[in-house]
Amino acid sequence: MTLRFVRWFRRIFAVIFFVAISAQFLDVYHQLPDIWYEYHPTKAQLFPSLLNLLGTGSVLAGAAFITVSVVTLIFGRAYCSFLCPFGILMDFVRWLATYPTKSKFLKSTKLGAFCKQNFARIAFSPAWNKVRAFFVGITILLIAFGGAALVGLIEPYSLFGKIFGCIVYPAASAGTNEISNFLAARGNYSVPSVSGHAEVALPAFGLALFILCAIFLLSAVRGRLYCNTVCPVGGYLGFLARYSLFKLELNPAKCIACGLCEKICKAQCIDSRRRNLDFSRCVLCLDCASTCRKSAVHFTWRYRSAKKEEPLSEIEEEKSPVSSSAQRTMDRRAFVKTLPAFAALFGTAAKVKEGQPLPKPEDSDKPYVILPDASPYYVDGKRPDKRLTPLPGSRSLERFFSKCTGCQICVSTCKSQMLKPSITEWGLGGIMRPFMNFDKGFCVQECIECTKVCPSDALIPLTVEEKKLEKLGTAIFREDLCVVKKDETDCSACGEHCPVAAIEMLPYKPEKHLYIPYIHEDVCIGCGACENICPVVPYKALVIQGSNHIRKAKVFDDSMRLYVPEETKPAETESAEPIDADNPFPF
Repeated sequence: MTLRFVRWFRRIFAVIFFVAISAQFLDVYHQLPDIWYEYHPTKAQLFPSLLNLLGTGSVLAGAAFITVSVVTLIFGRAYCSFLCPFGILMDFVRWLATYPTKSKFLKSTKLGAFCKQNFARIAFSPAWNKVRAFFVGITILLIAFGGAALVGLIEPYSLFGKIFGCIVYPAASAGTNEISNFLAARGNYSVPSVSGHAEVALPAFGLALFILCAIFLLSAVRGRLYCNTVCPVGGYLGFLARYSLFKLELNPAKCIACGLCEKICKAQCIDSRRRNLDFSRCVLCLDCASTCRKSAVHFTWRYRSAKKEEPLSEIEEEKSPVSSSAQRTMDRRAFVKTLPAFAALFGTAAKVKEGQPLPKPEDSDKPYVILPDASPYYVDGKRPDKRLTPLPGSRSLERFFSKCTGCQICVSTCKSQMLKPSITEWGLGGIMRPFMNFDKGFCVQECIECTKVCPSDALIPLTVEEKKLEKLGTAIFREDLCVVKKDETDCSACGEHCPVAAIEMLPYKPEKHLYIPYIHEDVCIGCGACENICPVVPYKALVIQGSNHIRKAKVFDDSMRLYVPEETKPAETESAEPIDADNPFPF
């Protein structure tokens, strides 16, 4: 009865936690209170907390990693069913796949029969310990060499973030806009539209969709197979669970080997014929405890248990579909053969190669300006002096690369929606890391949302005053591309939109009232407002050249001004009669 109560508590807690962590990805109006971000649930995620611990050395920064590790050493892998949003999502998919077999309205239908045949039963599967060790080892190497973004392709929280950040959040924003437009057309303005561009690039959407489809299929058919093979968090916690003080086991005095617990076990860790439960793979969903009619599933003090596994008889060995050692070896070898392909993918594009510079404009022989400490990353098809910027609060590209796992929570919380998941912008080694896309917007000076939500400390929390002086890069201006010089058309959009007055408009042809921008580089913060508003296509006259390191910008004052227009003198009166002091009304 106690384990059944804990099972229901786990379900309720998991639903509440899942809703809480999903709310940050679905906050399309960015209205969550500050206290939510101060104690946001992403801080409870194990891998981001580990990166915090390694990066800062602070026990407080790695509190979640330490706490989860200690709890696992006592009770086992409670994290996987209580706090892991990806694991909770897999459990929901598994429930959805088996629901038609339990519903009195659906179980007699073709859908119920199909689900019963393909999803209802999960048989015991032997542990793939070498595969688990391989992915844990790969994770350690990638962390050591700054490949956190690649770990994000197999780490559970980052996978969950990619699904919600690249599919669910854009869909919610698009749906909100459709409802808003539908109501507005009928005179109802109760639902405001979502500002900005919520959509993501097609490759990023495709990758997230592939992850979603894979997890739906895998979870429906094999339950938590991912957790006990590929998942590095599951591999690490599984190792700790081997030495936990308490463990879940089958009581040989009560177990009748009916197989009900094995049938429902999502982790495939119960071998009912041997009356054995592999606790290193158990995710503590406790479904087996609620199913067992004899209450044979129970927690026990590790050092009290001295039960040994009993070998199967020859007849049982022949009947068991998973007991053939040859079949197990063949399955493992088939899987291991695919691992070099994963390794090849992880190792590609560790650096962004320098591309061919764009041809110079025909009427100019000026070279492209590359400032000292300029970022080496740029987007193909853009000006070669346009470089990607570090994100606010990241301090440097190197620090950002060592910590960011591409979980997409900053993409979902960006108020201007100009943060987008990368595909090749940071190279394949940085796939799905966010980058600042100034074609979609610019970094709002007072916005600090992305720095408040980052769980891995890749973005350090900033105050608004600190954010205003963070110099992410420098605007680079080319006269030969500007419409003022090319077409002699008046344009001062960049100067009007610069939030820090870093762009000063200087006379170009005063007789025609034409002015051309000048950049005060020390004042420019690299927010991208000028690049975003520049009307020149295909190559902007103003682009942001990101820096490797974030510095502090200067505040503009009048002493920096290069051009001071002459003050208009008041017109002199032709003849002024003396005013009579005795006359109170001289007019």
